[in-house]
Amino acid sequence: MLLETEIQKLENLLHSEHFEQVNTSISARGVDWHVEHSLKAINLMIEGLIQSNPELYSPSFNLGWRVVKFLNKIPRGKAKAPKYSDNTNEVIMANVQAELEKTKKLVLQVDNLPENAFIKHFAFGHLNVKATKKLMYIHTNHHIKIIEDILK
Repeated sequence: MLLETEIQKLENLLHSEHFEQVNTSISARGVDWHVEHSLKAINLMIEGLIQSNPELYSPSFNLGWRVVKFLNKIPRGKAKAPKYSDNTNEVIMANVQAELEKTKKLVLQVDNLPENAFIKHFAFGHLNVKATKKLMYIHTNHHIKIIEDILK
């Protein structure tokens, strides 16, 4: 899965000398925030899939999701992280490491879920396992690209 490659990149950043680097001309948040936010988002999405009732999955057309899925990217500056995944406090390395370990365990469960396990995304509505896997990759890659620009 492409997501595992992105998770490995996050782990490499966690252990790099650039982890606390900030470049406010690119992002108000530093590398550490983007790593933590990405891991939290993955964990929340997988937990949502696990906790969902596949019988309640209700697919519907969502133009925003169709565009993101087609472009395979999230345009910068077009969305704000929801409060439940937005860390506004100081980023603590031990907490990020714990999120990473949780991510590694949760990601192993995704392929064993019913295909209509789903999340209710705040902007895209119901997304089944296949769509959620794609979103996790696109979202994580979005933040990795921001991190790469911070580090330039």
